[in-house]
Amino acid sequence: MKKRNRFAAAALAALLLAGSAPSALALDTTPPMYKQFGYDSAEEYMEQKSSYGVFDYDTLSDHYRQHLDAIHKDPQIAVDYWGYDDLEGLSFGWDGDLEECYRDTARAMTEGDEYKLRCQLSVQLNGAYVHFADAQPEKVNGRVMVPFRAIAEVLGAEVDYNAGAITAKKNGQTLAFSLGGKQLTITDDSTGKVIKTTSVDSAPYKKKGRTYVPVRFFAEAFGLTVQWDQDMQTAVLYDRAALVNDIDSKFTVLNKWIKAQPSTENARTLRTVATIGAAYTAFDTIDDNKDYKIDVKTEILANGQAIEATVTVDLRVLASYFLGDSQADDVLTAAQAALLRSALSNVKLELLCNADSGDLYLKCPAVAKILAIDETDNADLKALSNGAWLHINWADSTFGTLFSENLKILKNNTFTSVGESIVAANESNMTAYELGWEDFYLNIKNDVNRLNNLLGDEQFTASGSRYTAKINGLSNDSYDNLTGSYTLNTADGSFSGTLESRSDSWNTTKTVLTFSGSVQNCKLSVTYHTKNTGILSLDITLSTTESSVEPKNAPPAGDKIVEWTQHDYSNDWDYVNPDGSLG
Repeated sequence: MKKRNRFAAAALAALLLAGSAPSALALDTTPPMYKQFGYDSAEEYMEQKSSYGVFDYDTLSDHYRQHLDAIHKDPQIAVDYWGYDDLEGLSFGWDGDLEECYRDTARAMTEGDEYKLRCQLSVQLNGAYVHFADAQPEKVNGRVMVPFRAIAEVLGAEVDYNAGAITAKKNGQTLAFSLGGKQLTITDDSTGKVIKTTSVDSAPYKKKGRTYVPVRFFAEAFGLTVQWDQDMQTAVLYDRAALVNDIDSKFTVLNKWIKAQPSTENARTLRTVATIGAAYTAFDTIDDNKDYKIDVKTEILANGQAIEATVTVDLRVLASYFLGDSQADDVLTAAQAALLRSALSNVKLELLCNADSGDLYLKCPAVAKILAIDETDNADLKALSNGAWLHINWADSTFGTLFSENLKILKNNTFTSVGESIVAANESNMTAYELGWEDFYLNIKNDVNRLNNLLGDEQFTASGSRYTAKINGLSNDSYDNLTGSYTLNTADGSFSGTLESRSDSWNTTKTVLTFSGSVQNCKLSVTYHTKNTGILSLDITLSTTESSVEPKNAPPAGDKIVEWTQHDYSNDWDYVNPDGSLG
């Protein structure tokens, strides 16, 4: 009798444990799954996963364990999974190590489980998927409805049900609603005053003992930002302020330096002048090295709504580089070569842009003359060669959207911190390029890691207001073997340093960057030395000041305009008369 009672008590405890904490049922393998794949901890394993998965480690390891146990009992599962004819072929594919094969198979099947769930209607909160143990999200009238208690508790809210009235308390505020009602009320707990009342277009309802609410309205009521990933059918929720603060905590030095920059918010127009001296030495061990030099001057006026830019450069050296000393080559006639040299001798590019309307105007007769070398009867190119403007409207284009936003950011000095910059940039990219919001947190994480290795707080040694970072052999997808040092002065916003990157391959290249000054006035020197090929050197000076001259956002009245159109790929140009009619 006592044995029966003990058995009943153990069974009851097991049932209670299962009902209260589903994750407690998760059983790891022996040795643990993370050790089987060469990781030191479960946290490290999850950190190194290629993307934010649906499963937490407990769920992941439990699925893995079940698949591995099943494969050990019936190896034919692995044979069928990889498409082999028999166990002998499977063994050959893994160099005779069937146990490694079984582990790889179980892992692949577990990842398949995750992918299936990710392709179902799901919710992601701050980069991690929300687990709904006994009731799943569903769509009703185009709205994602989720079990309220599950989502509220994940958000850290205390939930209470009382005769159809439902409340959730968090951070000194109470969110209240009722089944079938279409109104949310947020009340300050300390004063009892209603902070906000929001109408929802999908009323909460009850189904199989669970209360369902529209995830967007309730997440936003809790202060979260909500995005929708159509391809993955995932509602992506994130605490934007917390995300920005978390990033900023890693870049306090850089943020101090940013804060030291003079504000341009009250300036009507900014004038930036850039001068570039470029020199290229082409190695020639037979006829001696050859030197080519180019000087470029750029002037830009920008006021946040419009931009006017002028670039002047003498590019005759390019004709010498490509054509050599002869008057013609195998492609161009002597007359065409002479025209090319003449066109490149006085290259002037003018650009006018209206960020609000998306209108872009370009004028560069030299380029048009070069394009017209083989199309002497093209009326549009002839007009452009004689000083007409090329008009493009990019209001609905991805590039236009990003350009417009970045122009306003540069003018208004919108970004006040590293965190704000990274988050806002990723939000813009997700919207402009129509990317999947499911990877939003992963993209931010990658950006932060790359920047942290170069500009994170742990890189710096302080000496008063001067913070110096020493880089030794840093590599990522943007550079190889980066070495050198640089200093940021958080008192006056200045900077200085020298960095070197070396790419060791069949055409080894060494890049050296030296810089000094401030964001408003700085000098940069860059050399690209390609082994056995040549050296390109760039000396750049940048200066930005306030200006009383407003930028033009359209050509002067009466100037000829050529429209860029996409309706006919055989003729992408339409001539526009001064009166606006098409020619």
